Amino acid sequence: MKKLLTHWTIAFVTLFVLTFIGFKDPQVKEILRLKGFDFLLQSEQKEISQNIAIISIDEKSIEKYGQWPWKRDILADVIIKLRDQGAGVIVIPILFSEEDRLGGDNELAGVLGYGTVIAQVGTNNINKNSVPRGVAKINDPLPFLFEWGGMLGPIELFGKNASGVGVSNTAPEIDGVTRRIPLLMKIGENIYPAMAIEVIRVAVGAPS
Repeated sequence: MKKLLTHWTIAFVTLFVLTFIGFKDPQVKEILRLKGFDFLLQSEQKEISQNIAIISIDEKSIEKYGQWPWKRDILADVIIKLRDQGAGVIVIPILFSEEDRLGGDNELAGVLGYGTVIAQVGTNNINKNSVPRGVAKINDPLPFLFEWGGMLGPIELFGKNASGVGVSNTAPEIDGVTRRIPLLMKIGENIYPAMAIEVIRVAVGAPS
């Protein structure tokens, strides 16, 4: 009986403390909730996909091609080699918002249509060269989407030639850890898909 009362006392005190913290400081409660979510994810069994390959711009790459950014015909050559090796959708999560001062834009634009998805990013400071997508709507989804003041996209040459352009923004969290990526975002009445959604669209060959 004594042991049982002790257990109930500990549980009651713990509940009281957490409730008190929640009322006094909702931010602390939210951080505790997020950390609990992290613990659940870390305890899950990890599965490594055999269908996805990641090519890194690492020290060996820098030694071979020189400092970043490289002339863009080098990236064009990488895309061609990947396609020759039977790659599916090629994702380049890089923002090409300015023309290449070293040249090579035409070469890269010429191969971006080979199932390649590039990036754009939501911003509150500028709206330039954004690439929206048509979306089939049931009722009005706009009030429920993340919203940005503007979208910074790739140069027009790339936006027109790339198979897909996806948004690379993440959803902000109170503790600075990235856990969520909005699948759709809006600017005014225009809807922009995240990189993941755009990859699926390109993979299945859908227009929107």
